Amino acid sequence: MKLKYILSLLVTLLFVGCAHTRVVLLDNGKTHNAVIVSNEKGSQKLDGIGKYISLKNKTIAPSKPQQMSEEEISRRFSKVLSIVPKKAISHIVYFEPHSTKLTEASKEELRKSIEDIKISTPCMVDIIGHTDTVGSNEINIKVSLKRAKYIESLIKKEQLNIVSILAKGYGEEDLLVATPDNTDEAKNRNVEIFIK
Repeated sequence: MKLKYILSLLVTLLFVGCAHTRVVLLDNGKTHNAVIVSNEKGSQKLDGIGKYISLKNKTIAPSKPQQMSEEEISRRFSKVLSIVPKKAISHIVYFEPHSTKLTEASKEELRKSIEDIKISTPCMVDIIGHTDTVGSNEINIKVSLKRAKYIESLIKKEQLNIVSILAKGYGEEDLLVATPDNTDEAKNRNVEIFIK
């Protein structure tokens, strides 16, 4: 959160001192990347990486969004971009219904995630457990945490140089595949492994 604020502030301040200010939307590593820039005279939505608007002063509405090339972004923001942490590596492993037993394909995916941790050390690892919507939310939170803790224990057995490792269970919140209640969806019985 603090880094995003600093990055946004630096991006804006890099253009202060020019005849106007430009606000540029950089990649935040998420699927959805957007910001609304407003002043007294209007607002504009930036909803694509490299989109930018110009602000001359508070009595003139922000300009229409324009696209900045990757080359120009690199040239103008190389110092700022050099301090941004690498994008997280993510893996998803899947489970058999109502259990902490990995599917056969997920055993290989877990091995790949452990290899990525080895390559990325020292690193931080977040492990987020999920369930399908079968059963009560309370039980699903417990099952998802149990799955996350199971994966955490397998990673810890490797005795890798991990700065921090955190396991959380979200139950049926934040589903990979949106389903109604009491739906047995295999893709929702998962654990996400984020390596940062």
